[in-house]
Amino acid sequence: MTGFKTLDIPIRTFEVELKHREPEDATGEHETLIATEQIKVPNLRNRKWEKRWAICSVWNNFSNPEAKKLGINQAFIFTKNFKQLIIRLEINAFQDEQAETLEPPQQDVYDEWLNQVKKQFKKLYGCELTDWEKLQCGA
Repeated sequence: MTGFKTLDIPIRTFEVELKHREPEDATGEHETLIATEQIKVPNLRNRKWEKRWAICSVWNNFSNPEAKKLGINQAFIFTKNFKQLIIRLEINAFQDEQAETLEPPQQDVYDEWLNQVKKQFKKLYGCELTDWEKLQCGA
């Protein structure tokens, strides 16, 4: 696996604003920006899959202990350099703006999507997605 580290996998970058908003804030005027971060997703030549990857990553991070400790309950996901808003995700149900409801997919639907992503990645780059993910995490 020594030569794998030099493999250049093209990525798409998504920008994320992580915020806290009190449940009684009816207007959103008191949102607090906690952090901004980037999510790097391999270019799968399927923009819907890449966006779904970013959305799933952010949604899953709401339950992480650090996010809970910081009070993060809202996220805005943008394309690179904050050019276009993709989605606004919130744990609390606010009615001040149109928001999308994110229903977790059924396990079999998620598994099918993940299998398609893995096959596409292997087809495009000749290696396993799990190997790339390990390198991204420094494992």
